[in-house]
Amino acid sequence: MKRIFLICFLMLTSVALAKPKVFFNYKVFQTPDNSTYITTLLQFSGGTFKYLNTPSGNLRTTVEITHIFESNDSIVLIDKYQLDSPEMQDSIVDDFFDIQHYGLDPGVYTYELIIKDMVSGEEVNGQQTLKIEEVSDEQIEFSDIEFIQSASKTIEKNNFVKNGFLLLPYMTNYFPPEMDKIAFYLEIYNADILLGANEKFLLTYSISDYNTNRNLEGIFHFQRLTTSPVVPVIGYLPIDGVPTGDFNLVLNIVNKENDTIASKSMFFQRRSDMKTNYIDVDQVVIDDGWMSEISRDSMAYFLGSIMPISPRYEYESIRKMLKGTDTTQMEKYFYAFWIKTSPENPQKAWYDYRRSVYYCEKLFGTQIKYAWETDRGRIWLKYGAPNQFIDRPNEPSAYPYQIWHYYRIGQRSNVRFIFYNPDLVTNDYPLLHSDMQGELQNYRWQNDLHKRDANSQNVDDPGGSVHYGGNANVYFNEIDR
Repeated sequence: MKRIFLICFLMLTSVALAKPKVFFNYKVFQTPDNSTYITTLLQFSGGTFKYLNTPSGNLRTTVEITHIFESNDSIVLIDKYQLDSPEMQDSIVDDFFDIQHYGLDPGVYTYELIIKDMVSGEEVNGQQTLKIEEVSDEQIEFSDIEFIQSASKTIEKNNFVKNGFLLLPYMTNYFPPEMDKIAFYLEIYNADILLGANEKFLLTYSISDYNTNRNLEGIFHFQRLTTSPVVPVIGYLPIDGVPTGDFNLVLNIVNKENDTIASKSMFFQRRSDMKTNYIDVDQVVIDDGWMSEISRDSMAYFLGSIMPISPRYEYESIRKMLKGTDTTQMEKYFYAFWIKTSPENPQKAWYDYRRSVYYCEKLFGTQIKYAWETDRGRIWLKYGAPNQFIDRPNEPSAYPYQIWHYYRIGQRSNVRFIFYNPDLVTNDYPLLHSDMQGELQNYRWQNDLHKRDANSQNVDDPGGSVHYGGNANVYFNEIDR
């Protein structure tokens, strides 16, 4: 099933409704002496666990949690413990959370999480790659941005408290219509070293369109802050006026000279009930000057070819037109798209894009799919040609695969895609996994890649067996180095 929004966390593998369901996210922070640590965030779907009665007549479950961090095939850290849920009332079972903090050096880790429902005995696990970046004391640094549901001052001391605030995490970067604000927490480091002790500075935050980088009008806020080794920040922005689409939360540090000296952004997706800037084909008047060059027989092909660069909320409109036979409606939509995309010179923009479409057709078209219908063609048309490329058609135990590396896409750097060819015939190479926001994130990808020779595997085991001669994980993680 195609996802309509990005899940930026690992959902543990489950093969039956009786299995417990758990959501995972993590954030990286620093201590005042520039040591790094990781915060693991778990949300347990309350309705998927079994419960026992308590003496007070309520319900409670116990889960066993195991965190395993490996680096270079060696176990770096294991933490295993049990967690009691809050007491629940019969028929009112809420989600519950767990937060832990672990000191880890910068590097790439293989992380495994094992969850066991101690009442039912059911167990699920999941695995993914975690990357902790090098930190510097010679520039202002940001922690990861953590979306939160709420924040309140407290004198308590537990894993949910940071710098005197009790934080309830918001586990995804998808904001549905019923949510009217974004709340977040982050920390700023080294401001006292770069700006001076007890100096004033501004932190501004706004929302920009992910595809155009243009700021949304009327959504802006700032805080006046004072430098210290660690500056904690809790911020809010209204999103009731934000339409459906892909966006960035953008933060800038501004010094006394009004210069922006550091920036940070966080991708999120929004679905809104408000009227979006859809293309209304009924209001379109076509300029026959350049549209006449496109024959009616080709109209459906060229209309479909713009899907990779169209907003997600337009996908359904395009699909409906492609299923029909109204070429006049297709022409109006196609013409309006390029007027909206490049109002200065829509014809040139279309010609430039058409060259890419034709080129992709030679590279990725198959006997049953146009290039823009394949994942490789879609990625190429949407993001451009990769900067680095690895092609492995004959690796032992693995299906043929390709790894594409982009130095930069928008505000993200070192973006990777891995495609594979499981049918060995069509040259389709569907996308297997990517670390690009909004694309398929499959943390079982190594297991799926090696199913060619792995005939009997536990579907709850994302790690799979050892695959001798396989280098896909090394290539995927080292291609940017």
